[in-house]
Amino acid sequence: MSQDRPPRPRPAAVPATSRATTIATLAVVLLVLVGVAVVLLLPDGGDAPGGRPSAPGSTVPPPPSSGSTPTRTEPLPPVPTLPAPTCPARAPVQLTVLTFNIHFGTSHTGRIELNRIAREIRAWQPDVVLLQEVDKARPVSGDLDQAAVLGAKTGLHHVYGGNSRNTGAGPRGNAILTRFPIAAATNTHLPMAGGKELRGLLHAQLDVGGVPVSVYASHFDHRSREARRVQAKKVVGLMAADPLPKLFGGDLNTGPDSRPIAILKRSGLGDSWAVGSGKGATVPAERPGSRIDFILHDGWFTPVQAEVLFSAVSDHRAVWTRMQLQPPPACG
Repeated sequence: MSQDRPPRPRPAAVPATSRATTIATLAVVLLVLVGVAVVLLLPDGGDAPGGRPSAPGSTVPPPPSSGSTPTRTEPLPPVPTLPAPTCPARAPVQLTVLTFNIHFGTSHTGRIELNRIAREIRAWQPDVVLLQEVDKARPVSGDLDQAAVLGAKTGLHHVYGGNSRNTGAGPRGNAILTRFPIAAATNTHLPMAGGKELRGLLHAQLDVGGVPVSVYASHFDHRSREARRVQAKKVVGLMAADPLPKLFGGDLNTGPDSRPIAILKRSGLGDSWAVGSGKGATVPAERPGSRIDFILHDGWFTPVQAEVLFSAVSDHRAVWTRMQLQPPPACG
């Protein structure tokens, strides 16, 4: 006789998960993933809500002509060895420098346009201006002392160096305009070496916020390649005896790959167009194709921006650069 087996107990029922609970769980997981992604994608030091603000921008303001971003295309010359650390350091000084061949203030129509030249200079707001083809008491340019006229019309200090040997007319030469006090100035004639006109090197010692700085302006011969080479060597020799921070510029009538420029660079001068954009061509003014106007500097200066600026009067465009001067330490 078979015996009935006791019935097996049924497993306890698992309560079913509601659809609403599943959706809520997935939503929470999704929110967490989104939050992690946002944290990972935020840039370091970004201005996220509640976070620390990013560091101030380091770009320089745009110059008067455009807002191009400066780029460096060549190494700077080495900064001279600093004196002993017992000398207190000085704060950097920023200044703007302009070199401009003004074509003796005469436009292509033959009119004397010093008022317009002065307006252009004021609009570009330079601290130091190196001028070439500046006349003094020459009938062809109105018998004016052009450096003095431009100094008065721009409100800048001025010095002049005339180079003409023509006894029938006044000199033609270089000028320096500046908002800084001028402590001393000299003009040295450069060797002609087969050139057709006497050229010079005008030197002004400026007081830049208590720091003595040397500024040099020149205009090399426009016909003789050998004259330009010899003139560059003479300039290097004259500046080598000067211990102060130095700027040199002007219409050098030669291109950036020429021997005169190589001579100047080998002496330790850097080209401010290292931070410019494009060729930096300056002549002819309407459609420039050649770069013959330069602003060079020694290791105490760092160029941070450079531009070529159109002139409505001259047959040259001007070269404008913003420089930072790291003064030598002040030793008592």
